[in-house]
Amino acid sequence: MEDRFWAKSTEETIVEHTQKLLERYTQLQKNYPEIPVNWDLLRIACQYHDLGKMNKLFQEKIREGVMKKDGEIPHGLLSITLLPFEQLEERYERKEIKALTYAVALHHERNLSEIEEEQYESEAEALMVLIEEFPFDELDLPKPDEIEVPSVIYYKLRHKISSQDDCFRESVMLKGLLNRIDYAASGDYQIEYPANFLNKNMPKVRESWRKKHSDPTINWNEMQKYVQTHQDESLVIIGQTGLGKTEAGLLWIGDNKGFFTLPLRTAINAIYERIRKDITDKTEDKYKEQVGILHSDSLAVLLAEQEENKEIELDQLEGYLTETRSWSLPLTVTTLDQTFDFVYHYAGFEQKLATFAYSKVVIDEIQMYSPDLLAYLIKGLKEIQDFGGKFLVMTATLPPYLLDLFEKRKLIWKSNDKLFLNHELLERHHLQILEEGISAEAVSDLYGSGKLLVICNKVRKAKEIYKELSELSVGVDIHLIHSQFIRKDRQAKEKEIQDFADSEEEGIWIATQVVEASLDIDFDLLITELSELNGLFQRMGRCYRKRSLVNREQPNVYVFDGGDQVTSGISTSEQAVVQKDIFDMSKLALRNVGSGIYSELDKMTIIDQTYTTENMKKTDYYKRIETMLQWLTAIEDDGKSAAEVRKLFRNIQSRNIIPEDVYKNYSEKIDEYLELLPLTNKELESRGYKNPKMYKQQIKSQLEDYMMSIPEWLFRNCLKGDQVRCEQIGRYDQVFFVKGIYESDVGFQVLKGEKEDNVW
Repeated sequence: MEDRFWAKSTEETIVEHTQKLLERYTQLQKNYPEIPVNWDLLRIACQYHDLGKMNKLFQEKIREGVMKKDGEIPHGLLSITLLPFEQLEERYERKEIKALTYAVALHHERNLSEIEEEQYESEAEALMVLIEEFPFDELDLPKPDEIEVPSVIYYKLRHKISSQDDCFRESVMLKGLLNRIDYAASGDYQIEYPANFLNKNMPKVRESWRKKHSDPTINWNEMQKYVQTHQDESLVIIGQTGLGKTEAGLLWIGDNKGFFTLPLRTAINAIYERIRKDITDKTEDKYKEQVGILHSDSLAVLLAEQEENKEIELDQLEGYLTETRSWSLPLTVTTLDQTFDFVYHYAGFEQKLATFAYSKVVIDEIQMYSPDLLAYLIKGLKEIQDFGGKFLVMTATLPPYLLDLFEKRKLIWKSNDKLFLNHELLERHHLQILEEGISAEAVSDLYGSGKLLVICNKVRKAKEIYKELSELSVGVDIHLIHSQFIRKDRQAKEKEIQDFADSEEEGIWIATQVVEASLDIDFDLLITELSELNGLFQRMGRCYRKRSLVNREQPNVYVFDGGDQVTSGISTSEQAVVQKDIFDMSKLALRNVGSGIYSELDKMTIIDQTYTTENMKKTDYYKRIETMLQWLTAIEDDGKSAAEVRKLFRNIQSRNIIPEDVYKNYSEKIDEYLELLPLTNKELESRGYKNPKMYKQQIKSQLEDYMMSIPEWLFRNCLKGDQVRCEQIGRYDQVFFVKGIYESDVGFQVLKGEKEDNVW
C-alpha cells in the first residue's frame, strides 16, 4: 500500500521522498561531520517530517491538484503526533525534544492562527486508521502504538521559537538543516559538495608567481602566512593595499565551507573569475562544484560565461544557479545583502544561520559599508560566532571605533600585533592639498602626461568636469565612468578602463567612487575631491598601486578639499555621499598633517587618530549604527516574511529604469523581450522553448542590459513631472521608462528634477 501515500503531485510517495532526504542527510554528514548539530535528532527529523502527509485531506488535495482543502491541518503539525516521545525522553533533554518537535511541526512556514485545538486533535486521531497501512518498516521506523498531540512543554500551537527560548540554538540548527535537506531532495540537487580544492590548489597560485617573475624563492608574505597559521580563529587583519588580501582570505578558508563577501559587484565578478579560472580544478567544469557567484546580477555573469562556452546548455546553467543560490557549493563569492539578511530572523532564516554555523566568512572592504549595513554586519557576525562559525575581516584602514563596536557586542577575534606592510612599497604617494573646489581648468593645469584619474564624489560633478575638460582640448582622449550608465555600457567601460590601465596609452579617466575598490587599476596621477579619509586612501590605491615614488619632490596625488565650502556630495542628509560631520573631521585631520609624502604607516596612523570612538560618537553616522543595532535586536522575533526583509535589508533608495533614449535605439530588441516575458511557461513551451522557466530568467537578464538605477527621490520627481511610462511584464513585474538624455559616453540625465544627487 506504499503507493497510496503520495508526498508530491509527481506521484512520488512519502517513503520515496523521505529516502531522498536520508540520502542527502548522509551526504551532508559525510562532507561536514563537524557541524554542531545532534545528528541523531536531525535524522529523526528527516524520517518524521512528512509522515503527516498520509492524512486523508492532504492525499485528496494532492490527487485533485488543488491548493488547499477545507479543514486541512498543515502536515507538519500532524507529523509530530507520530513522534515516539517516550523513547525520546529516555535519551534527550527537554530542550532537545522541544527543538525537534518545532523543527518538524514548522518546517514549512504556515499560518496557524485559525487552527483550533479541537480541530487539531480530531485530525490527529484520524491518523490511527491510516498508520495501520503505512509502511513504517521501509523507513526503519516502529509503527506508533498511539497518536499523541505533544504536551505544551514540547509544542504549543501558534507559538514560534524565539531567540529567548532555551532551545533556540538547537531549534535553528535542526530546522535550518532539515529545510536545506528537504529542499535539496525536492529539487533533486546535491545539498553540499566537499570542500577539497583550496588547500591543494592555492600552492599553484604561488608557483605561477614564481614563474611570472622567474624567481623560485617567492613565497607567501607575512600576512598570508599569518592567516594560514590561524585558520581556526576569527581574525581582524590590517594590511596595506597590494599585499594579496584575496589570496590571504582563500588561504584562511582552506578546505572549509566559505563565503567571500565584498561590497561591489565588479570586485565580486573579478574575484570569481580569478578563482574559477586559476584556482578550481580544471577537469570537466569542476568549478561548478567548487565556487559560485551570488549577487543581484550574477545571472548576467553566468550568461556571459555561457556565450564564451556554447556547449553549456540552459539546463546545466539552471542546475549550477540553483546549487549556488542554495549554498551547496563549498565557496561562494557574494554580497552582504545576499547573506546577512538572516539578522532579521524572518520566517525561514534558520537555513542561513545553520549553514554559517559551520562556515568561515571573509569580510573585505568593510570601510565601504553604510551605517545600516555595518549594523547588520556586526549583529550577523555575533550570531555566526555564537553558533560556531568564524570570520575574517580584512582591510587596509580600519577605524578604531569599529573595533570598539565589535568589543561592545562581545565579538571575539585575534589580530596581528603589528601592521602588515610591503616594505618595498611603503612610500607610494606624495599628496598635495588644494584648499578649493575642483574644476576642469585646475585639472587641465595639473595634467602634463601619462595616465590621469580624476575622482569626483557625485555623478553630476563628474559629468560637469568631463564636459568642460573635453572643451579645453587637453590633447589626449578623455573618458567617463560612473553608476548612471545602462548595464551593458557600464560593463564595457569597466573593461575599457582596465585595458587602458594595463596599456602604454596616455589619457584621462574621470570617475566616481565606483573605482575606489572595485577595479585593479594603476594610474600615474590622481586628482580627487575629498570625501573622507577612508575613501581618500582607497582612491590613492588606484595610483602608483604597485610602484614606489620615483620623484619624491613631485606630487602624484592632488586633493581638492573645497576650501571654506564642502565638496560635492557632502550634506547632513542620510542619502549624502558622506555626512558633513565626517567630512569636516576628515578635512581638519588632513590639513593638520598637511601636504607631503604619505607612507602606508602614515595613512593608518591618521585613521587611528581621527576615527576614534570619542570623535565618532558625536556624529550622526555613529548614532545611526547604534540605533540600527538596537532596532535589529528589538524586531528579531516579530515574524517578518522573507520578502518584507529583502525590502528592508536592501534599504531601497533606487529604481531600475530604461531611459527613453535607450529604448529608441534598441526598441526592436527591448520589444521582443517585453513580448516574451508575460507569457506563461506553457505558452513558451508551445513556441519551442525547452526550459521556459530558465529562458524567462535569461531574457529578463538580457533586458536588464538596457537598465540603470536612479535615486528613488529622482524617480518620484520624474513621476510628478509626467516623465515616466510603465509596461507590465507579468502579474507582479513592471518596467519603467524615463524621459531624459542618454549618451553612451556621458550617461543619463533626466529632463528636469535633478536638483541634487547622491549617486556615484
